[in-house]
Amino acid sequence: MKLVHRLVLSAAALLALWAGVAYHVSRPPDALDYLRTVTQVATSAHDAAATGVLVGRQQLRDRVTDAYATTAYDDGLRAVAGGQRKLAGAVPPDDESAALRDRLFPLVQATARALADAARAAGDPALRMAVEALDEISGRLAELLKEQR
Repeated sequence: MKLVHRLVLSAAALLALWAGVAYHVSRPPDALDYLRTVTQVATSAHDAAATGVLVGRQQLRDRVTDAYATTAYDDGLRAVAGGQRKLAGAVPPDDESAALRDRLFPLVQATARALADAARAAGDPALRMAVEALDEISGRLAELLKEQR
């Protein structure tokens, strides 16, 4: 086989490989990919809310320092913000996925609000309210995750 033929075949194979990779990277998500994204975001928000509950309860019992609590709340807020960006950037492929997003997004936003409320609580009553809200949100997120399994 001549060198020119080998080069043409190699170039065609490389072009086909490149086209396959480009398609795989740029294709819209299917329902399974979207469900994976939703599950990751819901898990992240659930973990942040549950951690906020634990930290808040310990804070109410004076078992953690304010610096520790603030750091824990900030870490949770960062995780939730990342989840919000991820969810906002993913396009639901069908109506069922859009309905799932519409159920999850308010819970993620509520988690962020409750964590922020806990972080800036000016006294035990305000902190207790934020912890109760986080506990309720955590339960709702756990239910949503359980439904998706």
